[in-house]
Amino acid sequence: MPAESEKGVRTLPQDARILGTLSVQLAAEGRWQDALHTAHACLRLAEPGSVLYLWALHMLACTYVDAGLPQRARPYAQAYLRQAAGNPQLASYTPFVVRAMGHIAYQEHRFLSAFRWYKKAHALFCRQGDHVQAAVTSHNMAWALTRAGRPHRAREVLAPRHAFPAELAYLFDGAMAAILAAEGRLSDTIQRGHEALSAAGRRAHDLVDAAEVALFLARAYWRLREHGAASAWISRAAEFAALQGWRFVDVLHLNERAGGGEVPHAASPRGSANLHHRGCFTTGIA
Repeated sequence: MPAESEKGVRTLPQDARILGTLSVQLAAEGRWQDALHTAHACLRLAEPGSVLYLWALHMLACTYVDAGLPQRARPYAQAYLRQAAGNPQLASYTPFVVRAMGHIAYQEHRFLSAFRWYKKAHALFCRQGDHVQAAVTSHNMAWALTRAGRPHRAREVLAPRHAFPAELAYLFDGAMAAILAAEGRLSDTIQRGHEALSAAGRRAHDLVDAAEVALFLARAYWRLREHGAASAWISRAAEFAALQGWRFVDVLHLNERAGGGEVPHAASPRGSANLHHRGCFTTGIA
């Protein structure tokens, strides 16, 4: 019996790693609640203070953000940042948690605070030579500044389209559509928004991003008095939100807080509950 107990103890770290790997896969599929349940199990099995334990904190923070639950994400992100400071083994995970703090602020409509967190994350990704994540984070910075009423500054911080991998170019197009909308360039907004939403292979955690773009399209069509098209894009935005698990009313609220003008309420709020955007999690476990 003691031998079995000792063997059980020895296998716990490996079990935790398996659970951690599973949580990444579940999150990649957009199965947020399953991913969170599995990441919590990983955290319980990992030794407190270990690299694996801190990785699980990072995973929980980022997945709660993708699940549109900023209040649940914050304690895990803060715990990670307190404990991971100066640990070189965690350097590759830290920028994702810093960016998650930006997502938390963004979801709470604190757009300039979000921009500051994104700027820190962008600097960390650049320092590590991760140009893809730096480009992705530039799109986060641009969204935050656009929401804060600073589209010209947003245009300055957004990385050029060629900096994004081809399969993620829709992130650039979506951010640019938001900038163009804020500048009042309705026809250009429509063109760029259609480009963003016609992309194949959009990731599960980028569906609320798509919903936001769809609402900018709806607003542009509404201002052009094309009310049928506006209503259709509101319905499409609701579908994107539902696919990620967000309540559509939360996306509408985010849009209204941006101060961008009227949005016609031609579709009923839909969506099942709880998630958000802009790819936070990373793969692999130390």
